[in-house]
Amino acid sequence: MKSAPFLFSPSVLMFLVIFSGIWSASTSAEPMVSLKEPPVSLEQWYKPANKRQVWLHTMFRLRREMQAISEYAEQGKPRAMDKWIKRLDKDYRKIAEMVPEWEALIKPRLLSDLETFAEKGDMPRAGRTLKMIKRTCDDCHTYYQPLVTATYRSPGYDDIKLQDTEGGTQSFEENMELLSASLNRTLIALDDGHNDIAVQSSKDLSQQLDALGESCGNCHKDDAYPRERILGKETQRRFASLQDKISAGQVRDSQKLMGEIAVTVCARCHNTHRIISDLRNVLLPDDR
Repeated sequence: MKSAPFLFSPSVLMFLVIFSGIWSASTSAEPMVSLKEPPVSLEQWYKPANKRQVWLHTMFRLRREMQAISEYAEQGKPRAMDKWIKRLDKDYRKIAEMVPEWEALIKPRLLSDLETFAEKGDMPRAGRTLKMIKRTCDDCHTYYQPLVTATYRSPGYDDIKLQDTEGGTQSFEENMELLSASLNRTLIALDDGHNDIAVQSSKDLSQQLDALGESCGNCHKDDAYPRERILGKETQRRFASLQDKISAGQVRDSQKLMGEIAVTVCARCHNTHRIISDLRNVLLPDDR
């Protein structure tokens, strides 16, 4: 992956990082932000190199720890803050241990200040110090998180091969092209009264979706629910009903069922997988 600047306004960044749970606030001036390529050492903390997702769990703990400290500070409970400050100190320092290139971005001295203010019961200064710590997190997220999300938390489909209806193999892209062709061929045939073509093309569509479904386990290991939700019994029921209605010449009902399949199968899957995949392809064109 080449190191190159990416410029986006905060409103665009909001879209880019929504999948990792971070929202960037737009400003009236709409300043541009240059995204930075994450250090290579970060890769060891994400799947497949790290099955336990240590980096993500550290980030989750940091967020929880800062929230606990903030809420107890607002309630004026310094003793309750102590446990969470110690946890925050430990996890915050782990950032530089796991990714040495980011050592200069964190400010451990702020943790010592936070602990001192909490011990003195100076909640206003403790609150301000916590905000300064949070700002170091936000600054890093602003510049790195979109590319980190695209690199390590978005799906890549190039290496996944599917079995076609003739027993050969096909790429994801080839499968998508065939799905689109079969879906539209069915709708065209229904519109023009060619029921025999509509029957065959809808069967092709069903078989192509079955082939696609076999790939779900590549990512959703030991979890049948994602496939069942999109390609399960309800989808099979719709296709069986579609075949019956096409054969009976019930064009309008057949078109309605095709619309339901497009929404519950195609759109539902795209909303989950394609948006983040397109983000990856835009931000990491050299990986395609």
